[in-house]
Amino acid sequence: MSKSADNLPFDDRPFDGRALERIDSPEATAAAYFSIFRSPKATPQDYEDFESWHARDEAHRIAWARVERAWDGTGAMRADARILEIRERALANRRDRHAWARPAMAAGLALAVLVGGLAFQHYRGDGGNAPTALAEADSHVISTGVGQQSIFRMTDGTAITANTSTVLAVSESETGRSTTIRSGEAFFEVAKNPRKPFVVSAGGVRVTALGTAFAVRDTGDRVTVTLAEGRVRIDMPAGQGREAQSTVLHPGQELVWQGGAYRMAEVAVDRQLSWRSGVLSFDRVPLEQAVAEINRYSPQEIIVSSPQLARRPISGTFRIGVTRGFLQSLELAGIARVENESVTRAELVAP
Repeated sequence: MSKSADNLPFDDRPFDGRALERIDSPEATAAAYFSIFRSPKATPQDYEDFESWHARDEAHRIAWARVERAWDGTGAMRADARILEIRERALANRRDRHAWARPAMAAGLALAVLVGGLAFQHYRGDGGNAPTALAEADSHVISTGVGQQSIFRMTDGTAITANTSTVLAVSESETGRSTTIRSGEAFFEVAKNPRKPFVVSAGGVRVTALGTAFAVRDTGDRVTVTLAEGRVRIDMPAGQGREAQSTVLHPGQELVWQGGAYRMAEVAVDRQLSWRSGVLSFDRVPLEQAVAEINRYSPQEIIVSSPQLARRPISGTFRIGVTRGFLQSLELAGIARVENESVTRAELVAP
């Protein structure tokens, strides 16, 4: 009996650049073509689709040029006769003559994956495919669904960005400003006002700031505070024979409160908070950890089949909500194979 299309491993389906183009940015599509051309899986149809995509829009040609420059090993790619021919035609077109010489404009564009070349999913931070809500009020409850982000602006200009699957309450009085995170994660850009302290409460932890930028995430059993700018004071409750504790966080530091104790560490803030730009960025993190983050933004749950595969480190930057792009990247890199895929589930197994 034949399998349904939803249950076929991805290896049994051809690379579909045209489908990717319909759902993702020019940069992500260029990266996907780049990856397939560097693999033995490229077909004549892939080259034809690429040529059509490349010729159709100047943004596509610029994206391809950026991918070329972002990769150190493009010598072999430029030697590909078909790609060279397409590139030469682009250079001969007066309208696009300077497209290949323009400097890269998107910070962080890279295909770097330390485990074999994952395709890069780039997002330009211009709103993306996650619904965004704007509101202004003195008291408000913000609730976001899976994959959504909501921006709330207080009357004093403070901006609160709620991440996926988040519920929080915001209030303001003559003497103070406060937010209570019931679940999820939010980023705070706090307007300075020494007379009205800004306090975030989450899981018994209180974060106090005057003028700063930071994120707070509450997963139920753990509260994480990541500081981008300024300073915050963090007050943690007493419990389990411990007295109440307080500490001050400085830019580039992260505090994790769990099990009645806390730990602090220096972190790459841009990577930790990359979700604000519509992407998730990983640097040699276990596949299991990366999958857990991807799952937060999608109704399609990814399952890692074995502990050995779960521990395998990966690096890369992936667009939020484009789960198929993440899965496709793992397969093209030879890191994992997808089985039993449906709209609600996908299983990763060893290749």
